[in-house]
Amino acid sequence: MIEKYLEIHRRKVRGHESVPMRQGMQPTRNASMIAGLEPVERVFLEGTSPVSLGHLTLRTVEEANEFLRSYGIDPECPVERLKMEEVHREAVDFLRRLLCPAPRTCDATLTVPPEVEDPSNITRFLTGASSLSQHHPLQAWACAVLRVMHAITYANQVSVGPHSVQIRRQILDRFRSRVHTDENGQLWLGREWDAVALCSIQYREEKARDSVILKLLHKPDNLPQSVHDRVGVRMVTPTKREALEVLQYITRHHLANVAHLTPGRSRNTLLSEDWEKSVEPGNPHSSPDFRSIQFTCRQLIRLDNPMYLATRKMRKALQESPCPDLEAALTELEGHAAQPYIRFLFPYEIQILDQENDLKCQVGESSHSSYRQRQLRAVRHRVFPAGLLGR
Repeated sequence: MIEKYLEIHRRKVRGHESVPMRQGMQPTRNASMIAGLEPVERVFLEGTSPVSLGHLTLRTVEEANEFLRSYGIDPECPVERLKMEEVHREAVDFLRRLLCPAPRTCDATLTVPPEVEDPSNITRFLTGASSLSQHHPLQAWACAVLRVMHAITYANQVSVGPHSVQIRRQILDRFRSRVHTDENGQLWLGREWDAVALCSIQYREEKARDSVILKLLHKPDNLPQSVHDRVGVRMVTPTKREALEVLQYITRHHLANVAHLTPGRSRNTLLSEDWEKSVEPGNPHSSPDFRSIQFTCRQLIRLDNPMYLATRKMRKALQESPCPDLEAALTELEGHAAQPYIRFLFPYEIQILDQENDLKCQVGESSHSSYRQRQLRAVRHRVFPAGLLGR
C-alpha cells in the first residue's frame, strides 16, 4: 500500500515531468521552444514547486549572491550571514535526525558527508547545486541541504511568534469554556439542552517544528500559508451520531464561524456514503481506512498594538515635561501607530471522529506511526535524488 501512497505523491510533486505525447501527434513549434528551456525557467511556466528542481543555474559567486539578494537575503550583511548559518545547521541536523535514517528496513540509510556540514559559505552550496554533474554525490547533497533550508526559512514564517499565548487563548478558550465533566465522570461539550457526550478532547497548542518542516517539504505548493493545523481541536465521540451532533453544536453556538471557513479545506470521510470520493487529495499519506470530519476555519485575532500603547505613554510624559525634539519624533511615530489593536486572521483545524476511528489511529495503517513513516518516505524521495537512495 505504501507504494501507492508514494506514487500519488510523486505525481503531485513532480508535475514538471514531461507528459507522454499522444500517438501520431507531432511536436509543435511552441513545444519545441519550451523543451529547450532550463528547468528553472520551466518552473515559471508550469507552476511546479522549486523544491522539485534537480539543479539551479548559478555559475559564478556573483550570480549566487544576486540570487540570495532576490530571495531576500543580503549576503554582505553579517547578521544575515549568521542567520543563514543557523538555518544551514538546522537543515543538516534535520537531515541527520529524520531523513537519513531508513524509515523501513528495506530503505537505504544515508550519512551526511562532512563536505556539506560547513555553514560558512552559502554561495558554495548554491554554485555546487548548479553543477551539471547531477549524478555527483556532493551536488545531490548540496541540493538536499538547500531544499531543507528553503523549508526551514518558510517554517520560520509559520511561527506564531511572541503573541502565541494570546492567539491560542482566543481560539481555544471558545471550546474550553464549553467543555465540562459531570459528577459521573462523563465528558460533555456544552451545558445546554443540546450538550453532546465526548470520549475525549485534545487541544493542539502549537504544531511541532519538525512536523511543520516535513509538511512544507511534502506539500506540492510548499508555502507557509498551506500549514493550516498549527492550532486545533480534536474531539472523539462514542459513535458517528454524536460526531454529527458535535458539528451541529459547533455551528449552532458559533464556536467556528461559517464565514471564516477555508474553502476546499473541509473533509467528511466519516458520514459521507460516498466517502472514498471525499478524501482530500492534498494528503496522500493518510490511510484510506481512517475516517473523520475535518475542516479548517480562521479566527479574527485582536491584539493590543504595543506601538500604540508606547506612544500614548510617551505623549503623557511629554505633556508633563515638554521637549521639542522628542515631540517631532513622537508625532512621526504616532502616524504609524494610529490603531490601538492589531487584527489578523489565524487558521486552526477542527477534527471530529468516533471512538472506532480513534482506535484505528493507534494501530495499523491508520496509526500516526504508519502515517509518519509514509510521510518520511515520501519526503526522502523528494529531497534526495534516486541515486542517493539506491533506486
